[in-house]
Amino acid sequence: MKKRYWLAIIFALIVCFIWGNSVLSSQLSSYLSMAVGEFFASIFGTGDGMTTVGGLSVRKMAHFTEFAALGAVASLLFKRFLKNKGIYALGIALCGIFVALMDETIQIFSHRGSSVLDVWIDVFGYAVGCFIVAMIVLACTKLKNKNAHTE
Repeated sequence: MKKRYWLAIIFALIVCFIWGNSVLSSQLSSYLSMAVGEFFASIFGTGDGMTTVGGLSVRKMAHFTEFAALGAVASLLFKRFLKNKGIYALGIALCGIFVALMDETIQIFSHRGSSVLDVWIDVFGYAVGCFIVAMIVLACTKLKNKNAHTE
């Protein structure tokens, strides 16, 4: 299977994971957050382990991390499908905003409420994921060009 199709599958799985967590009841979501918090608190030893690790909210770290992964995969996926740089940049930006807004909208319907702060954390995580991939691609391109000129 071609690489771009694998990227599309991974992208879809990450979106399903994000939105799937938003569908969960507040009780189940809290239970999962506590379990993850306790796991990381056992490693890092700080925070109360129930809701924070090192003073950072487990939920906020999860939002940032899952959207950073989504941003990284989305930037690679869009790079494979879209060759026009303007459409690529617009597509990347709109995709991240759309997934973040839908995530918070789903939480309204699962009676958990939504948070503008979470949207900002999601979009920032998404942008960081995109930025990391852009820096890696740029470094690889420069290295490739440098090696081509030395041969």
